[in-house]
Amino acid sequence: MNTKLFEKANELIKTFAYASFGVIDEHGYPSVSAVSLQNPENISELYLTTTLDSNKAKRLQKNNKASINCYTSMNNITLVGETEIVSDQETKSKYWQDWVALGSDVYPGGVSDPNYCFIRFTTKRVTLWIDEEGAEFTLD
Repeated sequence: MNTKLFEKANELIKTFAYASFGVIDEHGYPSVSAVSLQNPENISELYLTTTLDSNKAKRLQKNNKASINCYTSMNNITLVGETEIVSDQETKSKYWQDWVALGSDVYPGGVSDPNYCFIRFTTKRVTLWIDEEGAEFTLD
């Protein structure tokens, strides 16, 4: 593993609010959507807001493998890993952000809404292009 790029990626991920998120659909094809990252701390584990009845959540319950991509014009972080749907109140409260519910009827119950949940993404493989330097490695 390139420790220098790994550390840079851990700092860079904190600056991203949004990412592209790819899952496998019910027909075996990739399906990519835009997602909100919830206070990312590092590239090893990320949390994404969704609803229990979303296509993403339903698809991940059948196949928990996914990919996340964050990029700027000069930097790229691509992560491949496994997911888990998380809906315990402690996690929901920890990652809740008031803007999520503003102007939306998606979470009418706010932080306690029974449809409100997270996708916990655990990284297994990393591909980086940061400051004109690339690296690929796995995380255990």
